[in-house]
Amino acid sequence: MIVALIFLEVIVMQVKSIQLGMIGTNCYIFWNDSSKDCAVVDPGDDGQQVARLIQGLGLTPVAILLTHSHFDHILGIPGLRETWPSLPVYCHPADIPEAVSESMFGMTTPTVTAFGNLSAYTQGAKVKVGPLEVEVLHTPGHTPGSVTLNVEGVLFTGDTLFRGSMGRTDLPGGSYSQLMASLKKLAALPGDYKVYPGHEGPTTLEQERETNYYMREAMES
Repeated sequence: MIVALIFLEVIVMQVKSIQLGMIGTNCYIFWNDSSKDCAVVDPGDDGQQVARLIQGLGLTPVAILLTHSHFDHILGIPGLRETWPSLPVYCHPADIPEAVSESMFGMTTPTVTAFGNLSAYTQGAKVKVGPLEVEVLHTPGHTPGSVTLNVEGVLFTGDTLFRGSMGRTDLPGGSYSQLMASLKKLAALPGDYKVYPGHEGPTTLEQERETNYYMREAMES
């Protein structure tokens, strides 16, 4: 009798989070142990600190992935590029302005445009990070170009979906109706997901379907 052995590759994703900047924005580093390639999600400040963390983990970043381009999600980009000058930054084109600076909360800060070497991604785009494939979901409402990143049963939701809440819509480009549509889109994803938001702690999609007032409103609309 001949016995055939079939070895299936199991992709296990690792996620490391760090809070950065005055608002405590969650920056995430994720990778698969079979490859030392990693991606950085929303480096909101102190890119040199993030670079040291990446180096301490023995990883090499291949991309910065932005859920949106508010200052508290992008200001660590220059510090990361001090170590990796050609590191590409991915952002939805609706969140890439022409201006190189903007004012918010009484502060003037650079926009993502000022950093250069930008790659635009839109709904359905795929980004490879080692053996991992990141799918881009366009989820506007907090900003016109807000996205959610879907990878290996994890959603990086930025400021679209929080644990028990959602992103604010009263800033320039915000839209309550669009955010409701985005929450409904996320709620309709099949199965459950781990949710890593742009601020505060993680949650799960099923928990938000059951307990989040805003998501329930979106699901019923």
